Amino acid sequence: MEPSEKIETPARWWGWLVVILVCALIVAWGLVNFFLVKDRPRTWHFGTLPDAPSESIYSSRETPEAANPPRQIPPLPEAQPKKTGGGP
Repeated sequence: MEPSEKIETPARWWGWLVVILVCALIVAWGLVNFFLVKDRPRTWHFGTLPDAPSESIYSSRETPEAANPPRQIPPLPEAQPKKTGGGP
């Protein structure tokens, strides 16, 4: 007795074609992003600070008075000096 329905299986190359197509789409999407998204110029400039071991807050020796590093941020206009006394 022969089966009445013939089951057709897709060709083996069909699976590979799908895999290659997905890979090509991923590469194409990456290339589109690479060419359309431009690089911004770098704008960060922190300046240079002296980096001597005695100027670290973790050093065990006192910082010499002559070595006074520059302020990084100017003081706020509404800033008040800290009160040195007991209690808030």
